[in-house]
Amino acid sequence: MRLTFGLLDTDGDGSLSEDEVHRAVGRIFSSVDENGDGKIDLDEIQSFIRGSSINGTNSEDTP
Repeated sequence: MRLTFGLLDTDGDGSLSEDEVHRAVGRIFSSVDENGDGKIDLDEIQSFIRGSSINGTNSEDTP
């Protein structure tokens, strides 16, 4: 938990500002929004959770 908090607390003041939280959520959103359309659909969420890509690359494809 401390590691995650430290990564989110980008200014190192020991607390999370609304801006720091918004930036973290934005990074997560961008990671899930695989096609970059500014929306997240169910397939993208499932793909993110599985750790795979809608484009056909998933953990089953890698040795």
